[in-house]
Amino acid sequence: MGRITWYGHACTLVELDGVNVLIDPWITNPSSPYRSVNEFIKSVTDVDFMVVTHDHGDHVGDVLELLKHYKNAKLLSIFEIANQLGNEAGVLERVIGANIGGPIKLGKLTAILTPAIHSSIRGNPTGVVLIGPEGSVYHAGDTGLFAEMSLIGELYNVKVALLPIGGHYTMGVKEAAKAVELIKPKYVIPIHYNTFDLIRTDPSELKSKVAELSIQTSVIILKPGSHFEF
Repeated sequence: MGRITWYGHACTLVELDGVNVLIDPWITNPSSPYRSVNEFIKSVTDVDFMVVTHDHGDHVGDVLELLKHYKNAKLLSIFEIANQLGNEAGVLERVIGANIGGPIKLGKLTAILTPAIHSSIRGNPTGVVLIGPEGSVYHAGDTGLFAEMSLIGELYNVKVALLPIGGHYTMGVKEAAKAVELIKPKYVIPIHYNTFDLIRTDPSELKSKVAELSIQTSVIILKPGSHFEF
C-alpha cells in the first residue's frame, strides 16, 4: 500500500513500494507542523531520495540541511540544479542530474521528469512521476495548465496526482479541475495553496469543479502533516 504525506505548500513524502521519496522539501514552510528540520528528522527517520522540481526557494527549501542528515539519500533534479545543490551540500556523488524525458531508476522505482509551465533560475522547471508496482504518483511541481498533461495520464496511468491550486504563480482551481480531466487520475490531492495570501483559496472548490465535469476522480483534501493511503 502506498502512502502520501503532505506537509503544506508543495512539500510531500511519497512512500511507494518501500521507497521513501521527499519532494520539494520545504519542511519548515508556514503551513507545516514542523518548525525545524531537527523536529522532522525525529519523526521521519528514513528518506531514500529527494526531488527538487525547480530552484525557487520555496521548493529547494531545507534540502541542503536534509542531505547532511540523511547520509544515504540521493537527490534527483534537473541537471543544472542537481549539480548546484550537490556542490553546495558537498555531496556531488549523491546527486542524480537528469532531464525531462525518459525513465530514471530510483531503486525499485522509476521516475520521469515531466514538463512544467513555470520559471526557474537554473535549468527547466519540472514535475515528477514516480512509478512502482503499487501505482504511479504525479507531483506536478509549480505549473500552469498545459494540454500535454493528457499524455502524462495516458503514458503513466497516474493513480494519484498532486496538483497546485493556489493561482498567481501556478494553476488555480478552475485550471486544476481541467488538469484532472486531462490526466484522469484515480485520486487528486491539491497542493501549493494557503501558504501566503497571494495563493489563498478554498480546496473544497476543486471538489465542486471536478464534480461539475463529471470526472471519476476522488478529491482528497489533506491537512498539513496528514497522509493518504492508496
